[in-house]
Amino acid sequence: MSNAYQNNPVLAGAREMARVADEGVVRAKGAYGPSLNVSVQHEFTDARIRGGVLPDRQDGFGTTAQLTASQPLFTSGRLSSGLDAAMANKLVVRAQLEETSQQTIADVVAAYVSLQRDLELHDVAAENYELLLKQRDQTISRYRLRDSTAPDVDQTLNRLELAAGRVISAHANVDGSAARYRNLVGHYPDVLAPLPALAELPTLETLYVTAETNSPSLAVSRFLEAGSRAAVASARAEMLPQVGAYASAMRAPLTPYQNSYREESVSAGFRMTMALYSGGQMSSALRAAKDRNLADQQFVEQARRDMRERLASDWTRLKAAEDALPRYDAAVAAAERAVAGVKRQETAGIRTLRDVLDVTNDLLSARTAAVQARSEAYIQRVNVLRDAGILKIGMFSRERPYDPDSRTSRLGWIAGLPLRPILDPIDGIAKNAAVEKAKVQLEYSMEFDLPDEDGLLLKPVSREVGGISLDEAR
Repeated sequence: MSNAYQNNPVLAGAREMARVADEGVVRAKGAYGPSLNVSVQHEFTDARIRGGVLPDRQDGFGTTAQLTASQPLFTSGRLSSGLDAAMANKLVVRAQLEETSQQTIADVVAAYVSLQRDLELHDVAAENYELLLKQRDQTISRYRLRDSTAPDVDQTLNRLELAAGRVISAHANVDGSAARYRNLVGHYPDVLAPLPALAELPTLETLYVTAETNSPSLAVSRFLEAGSRAAVASARAEMLPQVGAYASAMRAPLTPYQNSYREESVSAGFRMTMALYSGGQMSSALRAAKDRNLADQQFVEQARRDMRERLASDWTRLKAAEDALPRYDAAVAAAERAVAGVKRQETAGIRTLRDVLDVTNDLLSARTAAVQARSEAYIQRVNVLRDAGILKIGMFSRERPYDPDSRTSRLGWIAGLPLRPILDPIDGIAKNAAVEKAKVQLEYSMEFDLPDEDGLLLKPVSREVGGISLDEAR
């Protein structure tokens, strides 16, 4: 688990994308600061004048240099909303990183459990093959003694070949699960250690409440909505005044042929710009931004519904596996007793060979179902933790959780200085991100009640018949 958490390419790539989003915030902060540009041009000019009394020719080198500086002072909320959008995108990517992290942990656990399950199922299939192999030998020996018939031998061989095919298929499943594990972790497992015990889960209602706060997928949709809301403020700001200061210094030759005679100038001032008419482009952009935010408000509710669906579905599968496991274990115990008893009865002539083969197949089915239910219960417990947003690396490893802030830019704090601390609050006053509330239909249903048919399917199976215990009768 530690190796996958550190080196899985998908997870490592998500961490790099988080750093990209951090740099977006740095750029948004830097927009508050001054910009300084220099331009130098050195060129050769060769000019000839024809058509006059005397032709004339001039040539030479001229050098032009210019230094310009600019500083935004007030943008009607454009810079502030840009910073809000960058922060929202940063939170989106970090929530996606957390979602990828938890999904990777769940995938590794599922691959590990699946490999354990398939190895155990391979052993079950192999043991069933060994049982049928012994039964074949007994049937052939009895056939030689004229105590069984040729159809009995063929029937045993039929079940034996089917069992051999199951062993081959089980081996292929082991190889497939091992390949899945290698894909996620980077190598095949050395030793399959026992799985760590997981804490008891709270009720489904409590998990719903927990997921509202901790679900990364729900957080992604909420931060996307915040980003589109900031885009509305930015679209409004584009229609309002933009105020800034500027200064420039320039040195330029009077003629392009020499630098002896030149002009040197310095200028500084304030500039206010405002769009008066854009052919409807700006108002269209504002309407589009509003509509996008209304859509994102709907998508938040859909993400919430998706989260609740996954949580309810995995919770139901978990409870089904946990409730069915004792039944399957009881079925295994009953099938083992049946195999032993029917074999004795078949030897005594009470049962037929087909009865022996049938109970042997029943034992295989029961053991297979028990193994699958045990692995399913563990996988679904992990999935429920993931759905609620509380699946952590510390549950399976001593690896420290990854901290996205550990790789932020060391110089990011200087972005936008020296005026950003002053301009940001002022620019934020003019910011207007108001959008009408979307008509969202919220879903809060808790549980679907299914008729139980008087609970007959859930009653425990009794081992007493007519007041007599089957164990005592044995």
